[in-house]
Amino acid sequence: MQADDLKLSRVEDYCLTFLEDLPYVYHCHHYNLFHDQTVDDALGEDAGRELRMVASREATYPLIQRCCATAGALTPAERLETAAALFRWMGHGDLEFAVQAQGGEVRGEHLHYGLSWREKYGSGVRRTTPADAFGAGFAAAATEVAFNLPAGELAVEETHCVALREPECDIHLAPGGKRDLGRIRSERAEILSRLGATFGGLDEERIAAIGAGLADFVRGAASDERGLIRAFNVYVTRHLAAYYNTSIYRAVRQVEARMPQSSPAAEWLFREAGHVCVFNTFGNVLLSPEWEGLIGPLSGLAEDTLSYCCAIARGLGFGRWTLAEHVPGKRLVLRTPATYESIFDLCNHGASTRGRCYILQGAAVALMVLAQKVPWTESPSLTPEFYASLFSAGPLPWKVEETRCIAKGDSYCEAVVTEV
Repeated sequence: MQADDLKLSRVEDYCLTFLEDLPYVYHCHHYNLFHDQTVDDALGEDAGRELRMVASREATYPLIQRCCATAGALTPAERLETAAALFRWMGHGDLEFAVQAQGGEVRGEHLHYGLSWREKYGSGVRRTTPADAFGAGFAAAATEVAFNLPAGELAVEETHCVALREPECDIHLAPGGKRDLGRIRSERAEILSRLGATFGGLDEERIAAIGAGLADFVRGAASDERGLIRAFNVYVTRHLAAYYNTSIYRAVRQVEARMPQSSPAAEWLFREAGHVCVFNTFGNVLLSPEWEGLIGPLSGLAEDTLSYCCAIARGLGFGRWTLAEHVPGKRLVLRTPATYESIFDLCNHGASTRGRCYILQGAAVALMVLAQKVPWTESPSLTPEFYASLFSAGPLPWKVEETRCIAKGDSYCEAVVTEV
């Protein structure tokens, strides 16, 4: 499957990307693994895995339906072939279906989560549960679409996983699903109808040009023979924003309802996911040969690093991040008329009492760290040890507050970083 086979669009004013009118973004395996682990940390391993699998099914069922309609896939075999091709195009690996309307078996090879977990952690950590909740949810949704079954009709379980040091990933489908899956509101038309005016910021012309160029580059990135996208020194996925947002916001609200005293810790973890994203995804983009080919060598100047990171966010579909203020080492203000987080929260949960852009909040602090503390001209290795030295060795010298957020009724989102 190629980009031309899909209904893809990008709203340049807001730097949001859509696949079959559903929002998608680019994230790397470092962030994906941390995201899933954070959900499990907030809810417990079993409840977290179940929530993530449900989030996958709710997000992917309408997507697969629409892709099959676009491709003209009418028979079960054609629909399963379309779903498998879509899965590979998204960079999630390869699925081989041996299923009927009553269920069956799905064999996964090189699944993004299991394979990347084994490569990153497998030599030092022994995992006890499968890693591919997203892949299992996708397989269930694809089978249900193929045989015109209601969403949630089938029960699903990943029975084997390479993250468990097994040779392959196996997913078992059977009758007896819960059939109580929710409907996610993430349509392009509704999202855009709720957004306010756009605006620019410092270094706007350069940021806009680089962001547009990066968006063109990643759109053309092809998955390899394994169904994976290897770019910028990481495994990249074209991922549904609804998967991330559904799992994050449901996890946070479950903690708020059941253990309100723990909600600040849970929100802090989701902000830390922004640290992980910026350090690993943005950092590896900056250090990649692809980036040097697009932009040239890094200068190491703080203002350049901040402009580049805002351009990367735009190119990856995170929203139109702008630099409103910057006092080197002391203050940074990020503003955006849209993030893929806050507008989703507003559409699905109504107005909030506080800012809900956890990635933007964590990223704002991480941008200050990258601008002030990373010697980019020395081409540092972005190792876990280096990450720990920057973010975990002690209290960070900066704090962040989301002073404005679309989710609480503001016309834009704003994260303010100041010295502690």
